[in-house]
Amino acid sequence: METNPNVAVAFYWLPLRRSIRIEGSVSKLSRQESETYFHTRPRASQIGALASPQSEVIASREYIDKIEDDIKLKLGESGEVPLPNWGGYLITPRAIEFWQGQTNRLHDRIRFRKSDEEVDDKLVHRGENGWVYERLAP
Repeated sequence: METNPNVAVAFYWLPLRRSIRIEGSVSKLSRQESETYFHTRPRASQIGALASPQSEVIASREYIDKIEDDIKLKLGESGEVPLPNWGGYLITPRAIEFWQGQTNRLHDRIRFRKSDEEVDDKLVHRGENGWVYERLAP
């Protein structure tokens, strides 16, 4: 993402037969923005993030539990949890598609996209702030 900021993300909910796909550009949040967000999370989540060397191989569950216990002991009940090697990214969307699956495979698809073009087409609808929306064939 640092060399190519163009991204697409998809979220699919099988039980509801729905998905959302977002296309846009991504930028890394500053350390201050990441820290501000980090401290809005529940304290247990902050400690968990600090305790876990995410995706590294560990010996056992007890290993992580011990690290968590040590952090809690060191910080006490009210000590601020320091920001671990942790950060966030912001996606600025250019297009968002909502999909609703249908049993007859004639799925519903609605796409919202940024467009500075004049819209003179009855199939494309003007929204707000430079957004247009349109129905797509399945």
